[in-house]
Amino acid sequence: MKRDKPYEVQQGEGGLFVPAGDEPIDSPATTLRMTKSMYERLIAVAGKEKANWIRQAIAEKLEREQKNS
Repeated sequence: MKRDKPYEVQQGEGGLFVPAGDEPIDSPATTLRMTKSMYERLIAVAGKEKANWIRQAIAEKLEREQKNS
């Protein structure tokens, strides 16, 4: 996905170019299985941005868990 400029780009540790200021995505890949209906709903909401949408959902859940601890 191309972003509108201006933004700065830097090369992350994994060799991928990332927007400067964002934390590089350099953890091991994680896979998961879900029901077909859940997957269809994900596609309907996230479209081609599935990975980013899932990362944001996990980040929101982790933030809620931290607040509740």
